[in-house]
Amino acid sequence: MRQLRAFIKKEFTEQYRSGKLIILGMIFLLFGIMNPAMAKLTPKLLEYLSKQDASVVVSINKEVTALDSWDQFFKNISTALIVFVIMQSGIFTKEYSSGTLLLSLTKGLERRKVVIAKLFTLCAVWTLCFWLCFGVTYGYNQYFWDNSAVPDLLTAALMWWVYGVFYIALIVFFSTFLSAATAVIACVGAIYLSYDLLGLIPKVGKYLPTYLSSAGDLTHGKELSLTAPLIAAVAVMILLIAASIPIFNKRSI
Repeated sequence: MRQLRAFIKKEFTEQYRSGKLIILGMIFLLFGIMNPAMAKLTPKLLEYLSKQDASVVVSINKEVTALDSWDQFFKNISTALIVFVIMQSGIFTKEYSSGTLLLSLTKGLERRKVVIAKLFTLCAVWTLCFWLCFGVTYGYNQYFWDNSAVPDLLTAALMWWVYGVFYIALIVFFSTFLSAATAVIACVGAIYLSYDLLGLIPKVGKYLPTYLSSAGDLTHGKELSLTAPLIAAVAVMILLIAASIPIFNKRSI
């Protein structure tokens, strides 16, 4: 356990020293501020454009509410997740090329602890960034409007958090046998595209882990059954991590 704690501490130190933690924190913080700002300023911007150019006709029939800001949140968080995946895809591969991982293993660190530590670190960073973005958006929305008018907000956010953890499991799995960060990104992207294509089949799409990304529709009062995709996502994550450990144990470093 002492080795595991020490390696997790080393991983967080590396996240900080490499600037990943700070950059991701700033990006998610920026999105958290942008969500209510875009919701509040877009109607005024459109109104201004219509005044400047007579050919631009803008009709704004409804008052801006917290729901508009949360719509921005669920749109922007998908972009933030892409940035997260790209930045964290080298969490294993960078150490393969530098040889630092071999040094830790020769000192007696068990390989399974490497997988667990890196998985824990990625989940912790994702959790910190995601809920930072959510918290900032929530605070601004509560100040300008009223979050209580948005149904199933926490459930939608939790489903999206799980969706992010699903991609973390993919990063860890592919990183155990691939040697380049670009290859990891390509494989994660291929999985996303595969699920996206399968999602076009109505009877199949609602059972895929990627269906969790539609959780934002809950805030519009839409009835969604997310139990099946949630179970599917958790099951796939367990299988990926369970497969990652024996694969990494056999990997030549």
